[in-house]
Amino acid sequence: MRSIIVFCAVIGLSHQMTNEPPTTREPSVLRSYYFHYDYLTHKMLVHTNRNCFIFMLTAQERMEVHTDYGRTALEVHLLQMITTGTKTEVAKSSLEHSVTQGCGNYIIHYYTVA
Repeated sequence: MRSIIVFCAVIGLSHQMTNEPPTTREPSVLRSYYFHYDYLTHKMLVHTNRNCFIFMLTAQERMEVHTDYGRTALEVHLLQMITTGTKTEVAKSSLEHSVTQGCGNYIIHYYTVA
């Protein structure tokens, strides 16, 4: 009787060990960007993870941000600027209140992009 219980336990344990998922996982490749137009300062804010990127808009871009096509084109352009533009880190205390609110609560680094 005891040998049958031990046999079943060994079989159950070996089944669990062979069907267990691997312990290592691939890192997440998900990245989300959030866009916010601050109408008080006419700046476009892009934040992701713990970073907020601040863009000054031209007069033409200020008009385009109010249309669907213009906003989409502007968002694509700003994403390109994040990788190719010159980023300068700025202190949170030097930014307008509406800009820091638009970036969100969990932002650690603020950058102006030109």
